[in-house]
Amino acid sequence: MNRRMVIEPAERLHQIPPYRHQELTRYKKRLVARGIEPIDLTVGSIEAPGRQDIIDHIITAVEGFSNHPPSENHISPDFCRAFSTWFAKRFDVALDPETQILPVINTKACVACLPLAFVNPGETVLIPDPSYPAYRSSTIMAGGRVHTLPLHERNDFLPNLKQVDPALANQAKLLFLSYPNNPTGAVADVTFFREVIDFARKHNIIVCHDATHHFLTYDEYEAPSFLQTPGGKEVGIEIFSLSSLLGGDTWDLGVAVGNPSSLAAIAQLTYHINSPMFQALQEAAVIAFENVEYHIKTVVDCYQNRRDILIEGFQSLDWKLRKPKGSVYIWAPVPPRFSSVRFSILLRKAGVFVVPGAYMGEYGEGYVRIALNKPEADLQTVVQRIERVLSRHRLRKLVFPQYSLA
Repeated sequence: MNRRMVIEPAERLHQIPPYRHQELTRYKKRLVARGIEPIDLTVGSIEAPGRQDIIDHIITAVEGFSNHPPSENHISPDFCRAFSTWFAKRFDVALDPETQILPVINTKACVACLPLAFVNPGETVLIPDPSYPAYRSSTIMAGGRVHTLPLHERNDFLPNLKQVDPALANQAKLLFLSYPNNPTGAVADVTFFREVIDFARKHNIIVCHDATHHFLTYDEYEAPSFLQTPGGKEVGIEIFSLSSLLGGDTWDLGVAVGNPSSLAAIAQLTYHINSPMFQALQEAAVIAFENVEYHIKTVVDCYQNRRDILIEGFQSLDWKLRKPKGSVYIWAPVPPRFSSVRFSILLRKAGVFVVPGAYMGEYGEGYVRIALNKPEADLQTVVQRIERVLSRHRLRKLVFPQYSLA
């Protein structure tokens, strides 16, 4: 008699939230059957116009694969020099191309590797709340302990490091930060980064500043680099995404910069996890750094226009919002007496999909995250659908909570 095999996932998988893609797909099919076209604003995808010079370079490289064996070196020296040159021009900070710059397959994979590279089982990781879920899930996968740092509107969605118990801080190994922030869209200045560096030095904590949305800032605001604050290169690393330069998420390429010892640890780990990086993409990025400001302006203008359509449309519905200065999200407070999950379900019935703030942490409750990932016409439809929802449920005259991103 054959025994039935039982597949039991690792216990750590029960500690992280399930991926809800299949659930949303089934719900979308039901909406389509009712004649409602779903508008999914849950994923902050980056769209950028394809650049013919980059496409041509990649095509030429692919055609030459049969004639040239793959390089044993995962890293393009030309790319590192190009990034170093841009970084020095943008932030007035010198980076050693050989030791302080590390190309990575993408920013999400790099974030997931950090706790595995630095955190031993039982060690503490400080994570903002709300935040990008990968910070928490990767810490759990590494056997680390999560300690959350609340992000409140009254503190401009910056963690209050003075409230961290010194004994707990002494046990912490890693601190995640992200500005422009996912999900709130808040920004940070050099004064805050100076406070972070002092905190990290005092308690010997590695800082990871996730600058994935660095290039997407609006209203002529330019986000600072964590590394341009004195001491930043000594205590931590910063992660950038080049997808907005290369033509969108399809051509995602990440770059980690900063402390050489930290980057060496990440490289040692990723060497055993990832295949060699696509050299042609790194070489194409060299081309992308020629006249960065000119090429990024088109992307920024597109997302700023999308932001304005939603913000101004919501304000006309008495939904009091201020315009975020960066990122690809709007962090919107829910109506009174609604939880973030309940309000997102209400919008889902109208064919608008958003992320409940509670999915991004305990202190995300009371908000929903709305991605700017659809064309202007779809976003105008979103405003119309939400207006009908609010009117149908007599929510138009209620006063929404207000918050500031100043």
